[in-house]
Amino acid sequence: KYMFFLLLIVLAALLLESVAITLPLFLIVVLVMLVIFSEKQNNLVLALAFFGGLILDVSAVRYLGSTSLFLTCWLFLILLYERKYEINTIPFVLASSFFGIILYLWFFGYGEILIQSIVGSIFSCALFVIFKRMGISYKEKMQFNF
Repeated sequence: KYMFFLLLIVLAALLLESVAITLPLFLIVVLVMLVIFSEKQNNLVLALAFFGGLILDVSAVRYLGSTSLFLTCWLFLILLYERKYEINTIPFVLASSFFGIILYLWFFGYGEILIQSIVGSIFSCALFVIFKRMGISYKEKMQFNF
């Protein structure tokens, strides 16, 4: 029911990050999707992160697989905390996106790390709240119906 909307957000994040801005929008979108769909669809979100990372590597002319490796490792780390903490909350999204963006920007050599991390964390919380208000939750199963 919301798959077209989610696909549009993912494609927009990939396009904007690869062409226009240095804020890791794709990391933010994939992280929020992982938190929202944590119990049902984490394999699909991890695959999306991997292939989206390959697209970002090609567009940014980086070593192929470096973004994919970072994204999948970061998302696996978040999944490790799924049983210990309630990851489907705003404080967890805020903290995980903040530290994830800091590591991402540092790892790939971007500048203005602190400002971009703060802006990205606020954006990730806003996206999380929008998904929650729309009724997109971890109880739903994502399906591709073409």
